[in-house]
Amino acid sequence: MQILVALIILSLAVIILWFRAKHDSHHSEEDRLGLPAILLVLWVIASVVFGIHFFIVRLAGSFDITIERLIFIMILIFLGVGLLGGKVRLRLPVTIEIVMGIFILICLLSMMRTGFLPVSSKFISPWSVFISGYLFPFILFVFAKNYVFHGRDMAFLLKALFYFGIYLSVTAFFEYVELHQLVIPRFIRDPAVSEMHLERARGPFLNAAMNGFGIIVGFICGLHLLQQQKGLTKAFYLAALCLFIPAVYFTQTRSAYLGLFITLFIFLIWYRAPFPKWKIVSLPLVLVLMVGVAYSPRLLSADRREGGVAQKQEVDVRFALMEKSYALFSAQPITGVGLSQFIPSSYGSYKGTISFSMEEMEPQLQHNHILGIAAELGFPGLLAYLTLVGLILRRLMQLKARLPEGGVMGKNLCIAGFAIWCVFLETGLFAETSLDLFTSAVPYIFAGLADGLYTRSRESGMLPCASIRLSQPPMRIVSSHV
Repeated sequence: MQILVALIILSLAVIILWFRAKHDSHHSEEDRLGLPAILLVLWVIASVVFGIHFFIVRLAGSFDITIERLIFIMILIFLGVGLLGGKVRLRLPVTIEIVMGIFILICLLSMMRTGFLPVSSKFISPWSVFISGYLFPFILFVFAKNYVFHGRDMAFLLKALFYFGIYLSVTAFFEYVELHQLVIPRFIRDPAVSEMHLERARGPFLNAAMNGFGIIVGFICGLHLLQQQKGLTKAFYLAALCLFIPAVYFTQTRSAYLGLFITLFIFLIWYRAPFPKWKIVSLPLVLVLMVGVAYSPRLLSADRREGGVAQKQEVDVRFALMEKSYALFSAQPITGVGLSQFIPSSYGSYKGTISFSMEEMEPQLQHNHILGIAAELGFPGLLAYLTLVGLILRRLMQLKARLPEGGVMGKNLCIAGFAIWCVFLETGLFAETSLDLFTSAVPYIFAGLADGLYTRSRESGMLPCASIRLSQPPMRIVSSHV
């Protein structure tokens, strides 16, 4: 019965959004909102809010059913139908997809050697890490590349992430001031679900670092959309963007603090606007935050509730984990210890330096995504992953030269995508990002958008030289060959 109700609600939502997107038949194709973009946005939100803690049906001998997984099945159906109908096709160059395939092969070989399932209930499943950290994000890369390339679809995705960021920011405030009755969904403050980061604003992620990443992604999307707004709508965007700054502080997480600084720096240096009014918002925020970090005794306190950037205990834990990673990588530099085998390979057998705080704690995650890949997948896995990241960042820069100056689909879209990737990589230096589906998927969605636009621009004959001007709108030329 619960499955039937969930399917009915989900189907009604898709049907309503579909007819809403199609009712203006006089609009051109790129002006109409497509069902793939709707499904993608529904999945992005559902992956955080409507996961296993919100609604789940457990089928004996099969996988658990959640709202997020039902939507993902629809995305897979779209890809399957597209492959059969020729809608989804390989567009040269496919270097990124090839490297993704190599990395997936390395992960599968690693799990074939060490196991697909955890050896103990207190360890994380390798299969779960593989799916949430790499397989699903790579699939969404292909989906976004082939289906989301019109201006209205792009704006819809950016607005969804911006409004989702507003929800995360408001919820963070309610968590920080302990207005638990206003925190929705209820599982966020349920210690029976998870006690991790319960004292911080952890949001529906149940993790303060990932919550901070989600807030910053919404902030980036809002800043990019701000340039296109006018009148009262622009005033609303400015007011809403002000919510994101304290929300980052409410996470009480240093990775979120640093991620916000990186975002503001990138936008101040590289983001282009016809007039510098947006800097009135960003520049004072940078100055206030710099002064606050430099002189505030609260932010420099060792107390987590007051800011905790001077909390040395967690720093000791991170250095101990880094030493473990180096030891494990040195022992098996080619094969690694196996995907998601960092904890079982080091727990109870590691003989290196252990910080005082770690001796009293349960087995710890790597808390560093790059070092975790090196320790678990060895040098081949590390090389493939770094190559993949380098290709994606290079593609963003290549696309920038092919886009018009203004608009949602202008050059600034590449800067926004670049900022998201920088914050994602920075967050991975403090936390294990492969454990969170939203955090792993969003950067690859933007990478898919960039790669799709770039390959279409090559097919349409657009030259990479930014100085060349076309007689008709560049994005219309791009979409005309799809």
